[in-house]
Amino acid sequence: MILVLREEIVCLAILAFLIFYYQINKVKDNSTVFLKLCSYGMLHLIFDIVTVITVNNQDIVPELLNRVCHIAFYFSGILFSVGLYNYVIDLLGIYKYRKVLKIVEYVPFAIFCISLAFLPMEYKMGDGTWYSFGPLAVMGYGLFLLYCGICLILLIVERKRLDERVRHALIPIIIVMYFAVFIQAVIPELLMTGAMVTVICIGLFVALDNPDKNFKEQALWDFLTGLKNRNCYSRDVERYENVYNNQRKGILVADLNYLKRINDNFGHIEGDRIITAAAHALKENLKTADNIYRVGGDEFVAIYIGAIEDQIEKEIEGVRRTCQEMTRKTLEASAELGYDMNNTVPLSLAMGFFVGEAGAKYEEVFEKADALMYENKAHLKSQERSV
Repeated sequence: MILVLREEIVCLAILAFLIFYYQINKVKDNSTVFLKLCSYGMLHLIFDIVTVITVNNQDIVPELLNRVCHIAFYFSGILFSVGLYNYVIDLLGIYKYRKVLKIVEYVPFAIFCISLAFLPMEYKMGDGTWYSFGPLAVMGYGLFLLYCGICLILLIVERKRLDERVRHALIPIIIVMYFAVFIQAVIPELLMTGAMVTVICIGLFVALDNPDKNFKEQALWDFLTGLKNRNCYSRDVERYENVYNNQRKGILVADLNYLKRINDNFGHIEGDRIITAAAHALKENLKTADNIYRVGGDEFVAIYIGAIEDQIEKEIEGVRRTCQEMTRKTLEASAELGYDMNNTVPLSLAMGFFVGEAGAKYEEVFEKADALMYENKAHLKSQERSV
């Protein structure tokens, strides 16, 4: 039995090490998708080991327990495939269809749970070990393959969202995973899925999620706001210019009003709070933007690929409403604390956007958006003086 399970035991130890190493070295606190994927992989390996033991000891293991363990084995495999699906969605940053994609996430669990009620599972002696087969096993492997296939399709269709290094690492890994699971579905006694989930996790760790790599990439993030910073912006502009040259590019430029007044009157801590609030308003509303950057102390840029003017206008209105709501809450809190209401500074962003036709130079689009932002800033100041 130990000889049969030696591969699974080694893989379990590898995943445990990856989780431990990642936990003590991770840089980005919000990067939990990889850890979840490794955890799902460990769960699948555990039930891989358990089912090998139960199916080869049917004379002493109750039939119900054996079935439950095999259901957990297939369910954890589906859970891993859905975790991989979420990893790909997170990596691609496909937020425009987020609700639809989230609905798709729960479909396999519903199908599998319904299948439990009427699909049988059988057991057969293979080359050296017993294994499960039958309609329920086919359903388990089928859903696993379905989500690997969806991941592969998303990566190919949205490949321009990834740099070349990531594409070359991720797509081959998932192709190998797909065919390995297919082979095990045909020849179940090979017991390959445990090894393949480990290969997937190792590949992602080495190519994408290695914490050592994150130390180099932390210079691309603005830690105050959680947005990408000017270093990342400068790097990405070249990619947008080259990769997306045949698509319409939209640029939104935003500048925070009254920051100097806030810093002078209330201090830089309050200024940082206002900057963070402005970043939140942008992230909350600019849902179809490809990326949002903080490029200066109070300056922000959002880039849209395949931009639609009406959609951007709606999102800008959303930013303004969020700023007004934050200002209202600040005023209410100040009134409750008995502060002088005349000293309260509103959260206000001057914004301008421009959409260039396919082939338009990035700098040209940016300059027009920047000019419109200054027009909006002048308009807001004239409104302030007239009040």
